Amino acid sequence: MNKLKVMIKYNFRRTTVKTSFKVLTVIGPVLIIAMAVLPGLLTQRSLESVSDAKVAVFGGDEGLALALIAASPDFLTLYRTDDFETARRNSLAGGIDGVLVLPVNAMTSNVLSFYTRSGSNIVLTETVRNTVGQILTGLRAAEAGIDPAKIAALTALPALDIVQLNRDGGDREGQNFNEFIYTAIAFIMLLYMTTLLYSQMIGRSVVTEKTSKTVEVMLSSVRPETLMTGKIVGMGLAGILQYAVWILVSLVFMKIAGPVFSLEMPALLSSDKLGFLILFFLLAFFLYSGLYAAVGAMSEDEQSYGQVQMPFIIPLVVPMVMVSYLVMNPDAPVTVFMSFFPLTAPMTMFVRVIVSYPGTLQILICVAVMLVSIVLTAIGSGKIFRTAILMTGKSMKLKDGIKLLFAGDR
Repeated sequence: MNKLKVMIKYNFRRTTVKTSFKVLTVIGPVLIIAMAVLPGLLTQRSLESVSDAKVAVFGGDEGLALALIAASPDFLTLYRTDDFETARRNSLAGGIDGVLVLPVNAMTSNVLSFYTRSGSNIVLTETVRNTVGQILTGLRAAEAGIDPAKIAALTALPALDIVQLNRDGGDREGQNFNEFIYTAIAFIMLLYMTTLLYSQMIGRSVVTEKTSKTVEVMLSSVRPETLMTGKIVGMGLAGILQYAVWILVSLVFMKIAGPVFSLEMPALLSSDKLGFLILFFLLAFFLYSGLYAAVGAMSEDEQSYGQVQMPFIIPLVVPMVMVSYLVMNPDAPVTVFMSFFPLTAPMTMFVRVIVSYPGTLQILICVAVMLVSIVLTAIGSGKIFRTAILMTGKSMKLKDGIKLLFAGDR
């Protein structure tokens, strides 16, 4: 036990004194604060992008074009043009936001062409569509002898005050998709980077000690299991310390500086969500650190280490790539499966907790599955580690590690 404590302290100190650890500890709160502020800023910026939009109107009946221009709201400037190519070039150069082409039968047509530099700006295209659509509806009503004001009142779409249901009670109001997606992406990135960083640190540490023959000296004093456990626990404590500093500084900043700078902390960035962040980081770290310790023991050098670790990077990347689907479909079968599959569970279940609380029972099942997987991984990785750590002169592959796993103890 004393030797294990020494190894834990050694790896903890070795990790915390590194410049990269100190830099990340300082930058971390900035990242979390950015997660709190960025969704609102991005939403506001997307709305401001059309607050002074300028669109050229080409083709169609001149009277209709002038009527559209006269009825356009303050936030959307429409102007008449007879030169489509010039307007097109102006739009490409950024002088205007787009060109609206009216067909000859614009009053009866259901399709209008809108040329814009960025077809992905949904806010702009929807603003133009809704604004021009409302104006055309009013003109059609007037032409038919119907009061446009009555048409506008009858066809007005109600706003939706979205209230998110919670299986454990406490329904939440005022939820916003942009807040969901931006916060989910930010936290997924944070979990991905920290889990991969610390796991790879353990693997590289084993590779370095193996190639420098330091491990042979260390194993003369401690058992392989003690060496591996000391690395994982020591670096895990360093990770917990780093996360604790990040969250503490972020909460203090948002509590004190938030009101001064009019920064409102989103509901998704509450203390319980930050607690879940630490929980799922620890689960992901201890699972992947055991895998990477075995990968490091199997590797002959950095090159072979990079090749063997690839199968374990993919499950970390999958939730990050699928984050939009996970946010919009938190209870879909694929999402539920990924939230219980050990290699993808930490990040996927955390996304579900953020966007649509899955219930305490599902979270407990996920944690239980992760804990069992961590124990089994520790046993299997320990067996591979104590056998492969002293094997030199041969570059092992993943299938070789599997053979070691099922081979009898020597």
